[in-house]
This record gives sequence, structure tokens and C-alpha cells, in this order.
Amino acid sequence: MYVLVLGPAGSGKSLLTARFGSFLARRYRVRQVNLDPGVESLPYAPDFDVRSKYTLEAVMREEGLGPNGAMLRAIDRLACVRIPRYSDDFVLLDTPGQVEPFVFRDAGPRIVGRLPDCCCIYILDASTPLQTLPSLILYSLAAQFSLGTAAVNVVNKIDLLRPERIARVRTLLEDPRRFLELAGEGLRYELNVRMARIMEEYLPAQRPCLVSAKTGKGFGELLDILHEVKCACGDLT
Repeated sequence: MYVLVLGPAGSGKSLLTARFGSFLARRYRVRQVNLDPGVESLPYAPDFDVRSKYTLEAVMREEGLGPNGAMLRAIDRLACVRIPRYSDDFVLLDTPGQVEPFVFRDAGPRIVGRLPDCCCIYILDASTPLQTLPSLILYSLAAQFSLGTAAVNVVNKIDLLRPERIARVRTLLEDPRRFLELAGEGLRYELNVRMARIMEEYLPAQRPCLVSAKTGKGFGELLDILHEVKCACGDLT
């Protein structure tokens, strides 16, 4: 199974790729792939590294671009990179820090289209305010639709939260209608009400997956959900 690890900058993609890969390697054959041409260091030794083809710094030099323009150009190049085909049980693909150009330009959809048995892990940062969770979840849903593949929402960094906050996050994810209970006023609250209704209608059924890439907590549940994501019924509850 090829698993794209997606999420906003700072959400813990590389650390999860490293630590979850080590967790899987106890029982399975695992490969780790780096698709971020701008990363300076990695917490794992990639079996394939896009930086062997080009780097963000090289694109900046060659084309006289600043960091943002070079990142867009570098991610566009990803669409033409040939990722090796592995016969291992799991291939974890660590994606660029800027998730938007990867998902909503050609690179992400074209890569997904070439990979067999592919799904995604979309990381949500548990340390963000609860009021922003509806926006993050809808963003993950948009990414899933753009890539055209199944996705598992994973709330990372639960090691930073108190038990009562973890329980609250889990409750909200189990039933999007509970977002209506969040205190608030003005435009943000109004938007959260509307987003909760959209999630209720369009968000695929999936039990909450809360993990810590730092400690490994929740990795067993994540593995179970990845096994289920390919089941014929498509029900992840």
C-alpha cells in the first residue's frame, strides 16, 4: 500500500513518516520516500529522495526565483518524477511542507494516478484552537476530492494535550454536529455552523484517529484504519 502523508506545514509529516515507518517495520516490509525538495534534514533515511533529482535551492538558483516561486516550480516538477515501484507492504511518501500546491496543482493528482493501491493520511494539528477544526477538516476533504483517493484524517500531537482536551476533540470528530456546541459569536461561529452541516453531509464515516508522532501513541489504531480504508464497503466506523 502506498500512503501519502499530507498536512499543513509544521503538522508533523516527516516525524510521523519516520516513527510510523519504524512501528510498521516490526511486522511489515516498509519503504519511506521523500517528495519534499525543500527539506534540509529528515528524521529517517529515505529509500527514494526527490532531492537526488533536484532541490529547492537549485531551482532558485537556476531560475532566479524567490522561495515561494521556486517552491511552486519545484512541486510542478514532481509531476514528472518517476517514483520507484516497490513490492513492500507499505510505502510511506512524505510530501512537501506546502500542501496546497501539491494537492491543488498537477503534481499530487498525477502522482496518485500512477501509484497502485494508494491512499492518504491527512494530518490535523491537535494544538490548534477547537474553533479552527471545522476549517481544517473541510480542507482535508477538499484535498481528498482533488487527489481522487481515500484519505484518513489523523489528529497529531496529542502528547501536547490534557486528557480532557483529547476527549473533547474525539467527541467533536465522532459527531460533527457537536461543533455547534462550541462557544462563539459573529462570522466565525456562523461559518462553523455551516461547515458542521457540510461535514455531516459529505464527510465519509470514519472513527477518530488521534496519535502522537513523538511517542507513537495511537499508531495501532492508525494501522487498523489503513487496513480498513481499502475494504469493499468503504465504511471506516
